[in-house]
Formats: sequence, C-alpha cells, structure tokens
Amino acid sequence: MALVFGFDIGTTSIGFAVIDHDPGQGTGKIHRLGVRIFPEARDPKALVPLNQDRRAARMRRRQLRRRRQRRQELGTLLHQNGFLPRRDSCAWNRVMGTDPYLLRKWAFNLQRTDSHESRNQVFAAMQAEQAKLPEWAFEGERLSPHAVGRAIYHLAQRRHFKGRDIDEIAGDDGTETSSRDADQEETDKQVMSARDDTRKALQQEGKTLGAWLAEREPNKCKRGVHALRQNVEDEFDQVWAPCLPNDQIREEVRRAIFDQRPVFWRRNTLGTCRFLPGEELCPRGSWLSQQRRMLEKLNNLQLVSPEQRCLDPEERQAILAKLQTQASMKWAGVQKALAPLYRERNQDGEQKRLKFNLQQGEEKKLLGNSIEANLAKIFGDGWPEHPHQQAIRDALHKRLWDADYGTCGGQRVVIRPAEERKEHREQAARYFIETFGISHEQAEEIKNLKLPTGWEPYSTEALQKILPLLKTGVQFGEIINGPDLVSWREETFPNHQGQTNQKGCDRLPSPKNNKQEREHLASLRNPTVARTRNELRKVVNNLIDMFGKPDLIRVELARDVGLSKREREEKQTGMKRQERRRNAARENLQERGISEPSRDHIEKWMLWEECGHQCPYTGDHICFEALFQKNEFQVEHIWPCSRSLDDSFRNKTLCRKDMNIKKGNQTPFECFGHNHEAWEAIKDRVNGMEASQEGGVGMSPGKIRRLLSEKPIPDDFTSRQLNDTAYAAKQVVAQLRQLWPDPGPKAPVRVQAVSGRITARLRWLWGLNNILGDTGEKNRADHRHHAVDALTVACTHPGMTQKLSRYWQEKDSPRPAVEKPNLPPPWETIRKDTEEAVSAIVVSHRVRKKVSGQLHKETIYGDTRKEETKGEVTYRFFVTRKNVEALSKKELKEQIRDDEVGRIVRDWVEKHGGDPKTAFKDSYPTLGENGHKIRKVRLLVKQQIETMAQASTGYADLDGNHHIVLYRLPNGKVDCKVVSLLRASRRLARREHVIQRERSDDAQFIMSLSKGDLLNLIQDNENKVVVVEGIWSPNRIVILDHNDAKGSSRTRPTASSLLLKSNARKISVDPIGRVRPAND
Repeated sequence: MALVFGFDIGTTSIGFAVIDHDPGQGTGKIHRLGVRIFPEARDPKALVPLNQDRRAARMRRRQLRRRRQRRQELGTLLHQNGFLPRRDSCAWNRVMGTDPYLLRKWAFNLQRTDSHESRNQVFAAMQAEQAKLPEWAFEGERLSPHAVGRAIYHLAQRRHFKGRDIDEIAGDDGTETSSRDADQEETDKQVMSARDDTRKALQQEGKTLGAWLAEREPNKCKRGVHALRQNVEDEFDQVWAPCLPNDQIREEVRRAIFDQRPVFWRRNTLGTCRFLPGEELCPRGSWLSQQRRMLEKLNNLQLVSPEQRCLDPEERQAILAKLQTQASMKWAGVQKALAPLYRERNQDGEQKRLKFNLQQGEEKKLLGNSIEANLAKIFGDGWPEHPHQQAIRDALHKRLWDADYGTCGGQRVVIRPAEERKEHREQAARYFIETFGISHEQAEEIKNLKLPTGWEPYSTEALQKILPLLKTGVQFGEIINGPDLVSWREETFPNHQGQTNQKGCDRLPSPKNNKQEREHLASLRNPTVARTRNELRKVVNNLIDMFGKPDLIRVELARDVGLSKREREEKQTGMKRQERRRNAARENLQERGISEPSRDHIEKWMLWEECGHQCPYTGDHICFEALFQKNEFQVEHIWPCSRSLDDSFRNKTLCRKDMNIKKGNQTPFECFGHNHEAWEAIKDRVNGMEASQEGGVGMSPGKIRRLLSEKPIPDDFTSRQLNDTAYAAKQVVAQLRQLWPDPGPKAPVRVQAVSGRITARLRWLWGLNNILGDTGEKNRADHRHHAVDALTVACTHPGMTQKLSRYWQEKDSPRPAVEKPNLPPPWETIRKDTEEAVSAIVVSHRVRKKVSGQLHKETIYGDTRKEETKGEVTYRFFVTRKNVEALSKKELKEQIRDDEVGRIVRDWVEKHGGDPKTAFKDSYPTLGENGHKIRKVRLLVKQQIETMAQASTGYADLDGNHHIVLYRLPNGKVDCKVVSLLRASRRLARREHVIQRERSDDAQFIMSLSKGDLLNLIQDNENKVVVVEGIWSPNRIVILDHNDAKGSSRTRPTASSLLLKSNARKISVDPIGRVRPAND
C-alpha cells in the first residue's frame, strides 16, 4: 500500500490525513488525522492585509515628521533673515497667534494698488480693522517683517495638494490601474471637483487664495476648502516674494515651502512572470499588452442570441478590422462592424438581433487597442502601409516611459520633475523624427500621448510567444492553463514550473535558512497564500519526521485562499444573496403546508422560481402540486452528472418527468437539437428566463449558456474536474514537489491538487458527513471537519472519476434499478476507523507570542484625575472629543461632560427626528444666538486604569493584551498579571524578558498564557482541552473548546478559578496535534 498525505487547506486552517491506501485491493488504514488552525493573514472584516493599517500609520507618521521638519527649516530661515522671532521665545507665540488670513488679505490689497490715493484707502481700511490686527503688524504703510514672516509661514502650514506628477489613467477595459478602491476613487473625484471650483472662483474674483479665504462668510469654514498647490505658489510669487530682500533668499524660502520628495516605487514589488521568471514584466501601456488584451476579449466573444455559437472566422475578422483601430467598441458598434458581412450573406439587418456573451455579462463595450487607435489617428490613412509600423509600435512605450521615469540605484523608479519630463519628451519626439522620418506634427502628437499605467503579470518575451496563438483565435485561458496545450507550454517555456530539482528535499525548506525560499515568499503578493505556505511547511515537515516521506500527496484548497479583497467581497455578497433566497423559500414552503422543508424541497422551490414556473424544454406550466406532491416534474442535470460530475445548483433545472427520461444521459442540444423547430422554441423560452439584474430571480447568464450550448462535452471533461488549476493550488503544488527530484512533465505525478467539487460529493456518498453530527450535513462548527475533508482528499485517486461517472449514470438512468446505486467507500471499515481517529484529535492552534500589532488605539483621552473603585478594580474618568453625528444614544444621554452643551445638543436631536446620525445633516446648533456652532462635544469616559497608558499629550486605550502571567504567592493565593502589548514591546525594546518569571515578593511563577495556548482542565467532571482565545484585564481569560469553530463553548473565567477549581494545566501541541506538557 502507498503512504498518502492528504491536505484540506483553507484561509485559516489545514486539515491533514496520513493513510496507507491500495485502491486496487480496496484496502486502507488511517495513521493519523489532525487539524492546524492559524489566524487569517487579512483583517476578517475589512478583508485587507493585516499590515495595511500598519503601513498607513507609518506613512502618516512620516508625513507629520516631514511637515514638522519643513516648518522648522522655514522658521529658522525666516528668523535668520529677520522675518520671525526665535522659535522658543515669547515673541514667537505672540506672532503665531495673529490671524494669518487677515495678513494675507491686506498684503494682497496693498500689492495690487497702483496709485498713492488707492494705497491710502487700503491702509485706512486696515487701520479700521486694527482690533483684529496688533500694532506690531504694521510699519508705516506696509506690513512689518514679522507680519510678512507669519504669512509666509502660514503658506507652509497650508500649502495644499500638489496633484499627481503623472495622472494614472484607467485601463481601456474600465479597470483602474491604481490600487485604490471604488470608494476612494469617488472621494477623489469629489475633491478634484472642489479644487476646480476653488480655482474658478479665484479667477472670477481676481484674488489670491489667502485674500479669498479671508473674506469668506464667518459661518463658512476656511480649513475645509480644497485648493491646489499652484494657487499657493501663485500667491507667493505675486504677493510675498517681492517682500523678500534678494533672489537667493526668495529661492531658499520657495524651496523650503514647496519642495516635495520625488515619487518612487521599487522594482521588486512588481512580481515575476510565471512563464519566464527572470524576464521583466510587460508594461500595460505597450502595444503588445494592448493587443493581447484586445485579442483575449475577442477570442472569448460568442453569440448567445438568436443562437448560441462561436463567431465564425469571417465574423471574427470583420470585428477585428474595426476593433484594431479603436480603444473600445460599444455593442452597437460591433453589430455595425458585422453589417457589410451580413449584407453579403443576404442577411441584411440580422446583425441587429445579435446578442453576445460578454454583453450579458454586464460588460458595456468590447475592449480594443488604445495604442493602435492613437497611432492610426496620428498617421491617418498611411498607417496600415507605414514602412516602420511595428518598430514605432515597439519604441513608443519605451521612449515615452523613459521620458517620464528615471531609475535610482537600479532598484527604484522615480517620477521625473515636470521640467525634466518635458525635456525628455522633446528628445523622444526628435528620436522619432530622426529614426523613422515622421513629420514634426506627428512627433508633436506622439510626444503628448498619455499611456495606460500598470503592468501585465507576464513578460514581454512571453507575450510575444503567446500572441501568434491568440491571432489564430485560441482563448487566452486555454493557452495559459488549458490541458490541450500542456505540451506547447512545456516546449515553449521549459522552466515555467521553476528550476528543476535534481536531488529533492528530505523536508520542505524554511525561509530562515534557504535564500531561494525567502525570495519566493517575498515575491508573493497575496498574504494569505504566503501564510498558508508557511503553516503547510510546518505540518508537512512534522509528518515526515513521524512517518517518513510519503509516496503521494493530495491537496485541496479552498477557493478563498487565492482571492483578492474584491473577489472575496463578491463571493460573500453572492453567498448572502443565495442564503436570503433559501430562507425565503423555506418560509414560502412552510406557508404552503410543508412544515419542515428539506434541502431538496428548498432547491426545487428555487429552481421553480428561476424558470418562471415553466418547463424549459416543453413550455408546460408547473404548478405547486405537480412539482411537490404529484412528482410530475423533476430536478434534472443540464449536463449529465455521469459526464460532468457537476451536481451543483448551476447545473440543475426542472423538467417534465417523461422528458427527463427521454433526455437521459444527453445534453439539451444532443436530445433536442435535431428538431430545429423544437430547439429554436427552447432557445427563445430559456432566453426569456434570464434574470433581469444580477442577483434577481431568473437564470444566470452562465446557466443559460450551458443549457443552450451546442458544443459536445469534451471526452476528458470528467478527469479535468478532479484537478484544481487555481493560482493558489499551483503555488502549493510547486512547494510540495520540492520533496522529490525533477518534478518535470515526465516525472511521476506525486502531488495532485484535487477539486473541492469532487471531494464534497464523495464525502457525502461515503457517509462521512455525519461523523461529527446527525444532520447529514458537514458540521462546520467543529474544526475537526477539516480532518475528515483531508481524509476524503487522500482517498480521491484519479480512478475515482470513472467510479463517480458510473454512479451518476446508474442513478440518473430512467430504467428501474434492481438495487439502489451506491459508490463503495475506499475500504469497508473507513467510517469506523474515521470515528476513532477523529475522537483522538487535539486541534493544533498557532500560539501568538510575537510582539507585533497596534500598541494602542488612536484616540487620545484627557485625564480628569477623578477615580472610582469597585471591588478590586479602579476606574478613572477621561474626556475625549467626538463629532456630534457619531454620538450613540447612550453618549448623547449620559456622557456629554458640559451640561449646557449637552442640553442644547439633546434638544436639537429631539427636534430633528431623534437620531444623531441624521439630525445634523443640514445644520448644527449654536451656543447662544450668535455663538459658535457645536460640531463636536466632550465626552466623559470611564476606563480601568490598567487598560490605559500615557501616550503623546494624554492617555490612550490599550488595543490588546499580549499575555497573562499566573503566580502563587507565599500565602498560597494565586495572583495574576496582565501584560499589554504596549508593555511587552517596551520590555523588548529594553532587552528584557517579555515574560517575567521572577518577582521581588518571592511569588512563584506558575505559567504564562497567550492567545492560542492550550489548557488541559476538568469541567463538569470531564477532562477537556481548551484554547485561550483572549485575555481581559484585570484577570479574565476567554477560553473555548479546542475544536469549537463557532464559539458556542466560549466562557470567560478568572485565571485563579481555572487553577483552583478546574485544575488547569498548560499543554504544548505541535503543528500535527502531538501533546506534551508545557515547560513554562
């Protein structure tokens, strides 16, 4: 028998199984089952990498430091030239307390006067406002040097946004090339619009930004105005530069205020080409990339109405001829491109009836080649026959990109300054004139082109080899992943699976002592995949140490592992939508008299709604009684399960019973396609069942395409369903292949990625779903279900597809069966063996002892120095400011510190609907008739002293605890000490032990507990293993059963009660579940 490792890998779990299995003899033995649980590498709510907030906070700190340094440099420069007092003097505070907007206003008014009389008028107006400006601000009929310095210093404080050096433009398919999400893009558009409004207002009124802001109405905030850096620079040049004594000082002051660090990014953040890892990635703004993207979309284009089929060569060529010279084409334009061809075929007007699959998939246009479109526009009719056509295409991006970007040290790419970019673009224009002989007008247009930004995941050399296949009409997905082109990929890219391993490894290499593994992990842009690889390495190496190297490894990956934030959000939205439909179906069935609807009942109802109570094949009306009581209509597989192995909802519909028997083991087209009239009626009927909007009631476009497909099911389709070809699965397979030498195409297949669709069905057929429950459904509330999944994966050998196919053929056969069809388990005693192995599992949890994470929350509290003691816990009262819109009802009622302010705000909310979120939508209450608007209030907050720490100018709420230490005092009592993450980090910085075992009062160290640690204790006269989920001050520990995945067993006992009442003992569990006593 072969030694087989099976793995079920999710975003936070690895289930594993070690078995001996001989499929031919039907024998097997379970050596070990287990589960490893680890925290997600993304925030579970926001779905963003955990280090994203840390990087953003670090960037804010850098920005604050740079602003502080900029102001300090400017202040020193102005002081040295007599325009400001010394920074640490009383005079400095006096000058900084002056309203800078008034200074900027009057300086502008004085500057634009062109006669002695008008200047006297302005000065008289200034003196009339001397109540607002101090006497030291004037020297005769002009502002004093300190007033000038204060205004210039204010320019540095409010220098506003410079704008991007190079605007990132959207890709031609409408996707943004930047990493910002849609909400941020919408916010950016609103801010850009506000800046443009400010610019127009300044031009219309003929004022500088400072003068315009100074004259705003008192009830309008000045600090919330969006403006451009150029507006501030214009004011400096017009008003303040002439006040400085010479050009050298003017230039130094200008540099101190307006200089900005160059924008750069690192080359190693781009990733590598999967086919040619050593080659540079192809830029998305190149002609080659645009051509690849255009041909990919065109090759995916199919007709879905009035008939479903691929484009014929003439149709494809007709669209391509027009699409090639356009950035994109709307669907009406695609129909128009086909008009001449259909006219030749005597089908004039038929093209207007055409509908396409991408059109049904909510795509608004067909992607073209924006680079080719620009070049065709520049060169006109002579472009198709231009002697240097391809050379110009290839040189365009390199020359313009080199003009806009420079390199620094070979590792950084820096955006050049505007003047430098302009000069280099001029050089690029001269290059095109001298090299290709184009006209000056054409070179000028080329010089001004803006190209899409971003990068392909493939190198230029790889795309050059792929492009000929795309030109012949082969789909891009088939080229990079399709089974029919495996040999072509191996011949064209012999090393695309990585460097050949001639020796193999006894254990999977660790990044700590293997440079190649470190570099590979660093190149992974998906943090979930990186963490999964690390945890899998620990599990595999421990299993090898215990059982030796396996003969085979089979692995199944959850689809979530390789998904991006957007893809996960879309998946979760779809799951929630489907769950709502299921709940609605359950309620409707109960109203119709089915008190406890089964899973099959709910599925029938949903299919009934989807097809509009009509049989897709016959058009018969389906009433409730005929479907649920008389069984005149049945659920049927669109593609026969024996040939597709697809028992999912997307492969099911309803069908009249006799038609289901007639269809048998055929696709809809194979059964009804020979009768043209009947098939056309089915197409019209099914197309009318499409959902009106995404998530609406009706068939999805994908199901309609499958139901109306006229293509035969490929002969190897069932074998393909066994293999998982997703990105994350390939990463894991490549990692596991390192255990054997030469994992090339001719080597035996020792690592197989198994599809979850197959294993889910096998688990149900073998009766393993209810190992952990009695419902017949997989019990996801128990972590150990991952181990059962891993066992199923380990048993899923390639021959299983044929067995499943025969099973479905017998099950769906219209002929009455002598006995109920079944799929025999891998060996007879597998269920009994599984129950015994599962009962022995101790789930391994990753212990989080590393000192990392947010040290405290961002809100800074003021200290009132008032305290309150309850029992052994001391509380202190703090104050913080909060926007009135964000107040909760409890805060509104009880926590506003100022009584008068609280009364005014509560009255306002009561008069405006009672909800703080909407009460301040249009306006704010004021303190008195003409007082300040109340936008924020001070709240009184009661917090434990132990959970607060001094930070900056006040106190901050500690964000989390690192560990708790339990001591036994000399008198026998148990004492607990909770150590926050902040305190642990300070110990680490002082090079002290993070966990302190010794105390000055001779207390004896018992144990320390961190998140993920496991305890063996006695509860309700039962020996249990629990995991520490959290630590609360002052002495509570959050625990739950080691196998509890939903938190139903969660309790929060005190640490002392765990020792005294439950006799808790800390245990150590390694990655494969082996238990030993802990030594701390």
